[in-house]
Amino acid sequence: MKTTAISSQTVSTAMQLTVTNAQAEISKLQKEAVTGTYSDAGVVLGTRTSTSLDYTRESKRLQSIVDSNSVAQQRMDASQLAMKNMSDSAQTLLNSVIALSGNTDSSSLGVAATTANSVLENFTSYANTAVNGEYLFSGINTDAQTLNDSFIADIGSDLKTAFDTRFPDPSAASPTDVASFLQDYQDNFDWSSWTNASDTTMSSRISTSETVSTSTSANADGFKNLVLASVISSQLVNHGLGASALSVVNETTTKLAGAAIANIDTQRAKIGLSQERVEKANTYMSAQKTIIDTQLSDLVGIDTYEASTRLTTLLNQVETSYKITSKIQGLSLVNFI
Repeated sequence: MKTTAISSQTVSTAMQLTVTNAQAEISKLQKEAVTGTYSDAGVVLGTRTSTSLDYTRESKRLQSIVDSNSVAQQRMDASQLAMKNMSDSAQTLLNSVIALSGNTDSSSLGVAATTANSVLENFTSYANTAVNGEYLFSGINTDAQTLNDSFIADIGSDLKTAFDTRFPDPSAASPTDVASFLQDYQDNFDWSSWTNASDTTMSSRISTSETVSTSTSANADGFKNLVLASVISSQLVNHGLGASALSVVNETTTKLAGAAIANIDTQRAKIGLSQERVEKANTYMSAQKTIIDTQLSDLVGIDTYEASTRLTTLLNQVETSYKITSKIQGLSLVNFI
């Protein structure tokens, strides 16, 4: 009988090759067990690889739009809150003026002037609201603060100077003259010189085919009317006018405050419609993405349980190979001499 000698080195080398191949397979199975997809879809799918790429690209595109919609939604939510506060402030001013009802008591007039000035301060704060570093009411000029820090002092001084120039003695001002002054002031009021806002509002693509306006510009009439009502009342209601002339100021303030509330609420409604469209677009795109992801999963998905089972089996085989290799390498003729 003839025997062929096999060295322990040969057996050890064969074991090492087996372990190396197993480790490569383990790496692939670990990735598949975690991701639930083929580690190399191109090798498995062949000519269908382009289909999987199309599905992946479309799914990511839809997700990208949904993510950007969340930013637009945040901007609109903050705008809605700010405009609600503006509308409430305008209502406070309106209530204050109505409460006077011909009252010329200096204390009551002082309270009304203070209320109007507070409304103007609140408006300035709301108009300068910023989210993620973008000013909400500056239109597309999102990097520019809507109203300058000196806005309140400057606009108040501008009106008071103009009024005092025309009426050195406010108590002698007639209702007709005051009405004419206020009309001229409104007609020549250059709101663009007081604000850094652009007339063009922010627009966002909310789906593959829809684009909506997702901001409001402070140049809208409602905001201008609120400022006019506030500054006129804060500067003139307690400025020494006679009862008849004061009633003209209050009537003008009432008209402007009422228009401000109506116009600001209109802007809120427009933003509300955009919010509704964003929600519907997100619902549609989420459903579409689910369908695409399902198709992609059917194409490149694997059985993670099977992959985990194969992975465990290979790990056990490798561990066994290590033990055998260790024993082979420990063999020596010295142990038998």
